[in-house]
Amino acid sequence: MKKVLLLLALALFGQFAIAQDMQRQNANNYQRQAQQLIDAADDYKAVNKMEKAAKQMKDAKILMGKAKASIDAASQHEATMNQAKTWHYCAVIYYKIGAYPEFYDLEPNAFEKVLSAVEKVKELDQKYYMQNGQELASYVRAVDNTYYQLGVESFNSGSYEEAMNDFMKANNAAATIEAYDDAAMMNYAICAVKSGKYDAAATAYEELISKGFDDASIYSGIINAYRELGQGEKSVEMIEVARAKYPDDPQLVNDMINTYISLHREGEIVDQIEAMAKKYTDQPVYYFILGTIYGNRESNIYDIEKALGYYESAIAENAAYADAYYNAGALLIDKASDIYKEANDKDPSEYSNFNAYLAATDAMVEEAKGYDQRALPYVEKTYELLPDDPAVKQALRGIYARLKMNDKAKALDE
Repeated sequence: MKKVLLLLALALFGQFAIAQDMQRQNANNYQRQAQQLIDAADDYKAVNKMEKAAKQMKDAKILMGKAKASIDAASQHEATMNQAKTWHYCAVIYYKIGAYPEFYDLEPNAFEKVLSAVEKVKELDQKYYMQNGQELASYVRAVDNTYYQLGVESFNSGSYEEAMNDFMKANNAAATIEAYDDAAMMNYAICAVKSGKYDAAATAYEELISKGFDDASIYSGIINAYRELGQGEKSVEMIEVARAKYPDDPQLVNDMINTYISLHREGEIVDQIEAMAKKYTDQPVYYFILGTIYGNRESNIYDIEKALGYYESAIAENAAYADAYYNAGALLIDKASDIYKEANDKDPSEYSNFNAYLAATDAMVEEAKGYDQRALPYVEKTYELLPDDPAVKQALRGIYARLKMNDKAKALDE
């Protein structure tokens, strides 16, 4: 009796297995029929017959719904759930659901299911995966590309955190077929910086470097991320690596300067910058940078005369270098303002008599005027080069007023 029951059970299981295999085959047949309608819709769209195209897609959606129901049943039944073919068909069907907006509500997470299905094929049957890997990889690459494009759209709309998520999904899709989407990860890092998520940016840049993607922009990104995280020494370490690879990259030079200034170590790099200035005589920006470093009043190597000397060197290489003229003039104006303020703040009680007080403050005013007079030609030249810049015009007006050059001030206003 038991033997009879066992044979009956095996017979029933065989029937169930056949039934589930039919479910899987039905799913594939439904998606093939749906594809024919999709192709027909594309043909109608090509000749601008949009109503007929919409009708084809509506019918295709019905078939894709049937395909989904059938493959879901096959993927959940013990008779077919451990067969690679089931998950192969699952990947195909869910890819098509995700690829067409008309089918979106059938499964909003269709692409995630595609990737899971491909992973399942690999897990269940490596031989089957190798035989069908090219087709499966094409679906994965398409999913990767879709997420990447969504990331670009989010980036362009200013939704940087959403773009980060899309770019990471793109790379995760590539990982399904043992690939690495370096473009997606570079954009992920850029979005992380724009979102203020410097730890995520640093991790992404570290990963790119570890994968062998050498590019000056990657090093620039990680240097700045470390600096924003307060890890200045790590920035310095990476600067040394980056500049050994890309010694003349202007962005890396700028990163080096900003990093050393933030660490109050700018004195350590002035010799390097001066060497570059002498080497690249057609690039006065290096002399300009030196002028900016020595002209930084918060620096421990602040030296107004050295700064002016470097600005003059920049101007000698480019007589129309407006920024160099402007910075030189501003440096002198600021110095004059400091002296004027100091004179105004003098306490008469500090002097033996009022005449001594007047003599001291008058001397300071004359000293301040001397700096204004030195600034005047720089600011006038800047105004000549940038006549529409309101800040430059205001600076020039201020000098004319302090030096009592009333005719020039009047002409400037007119």
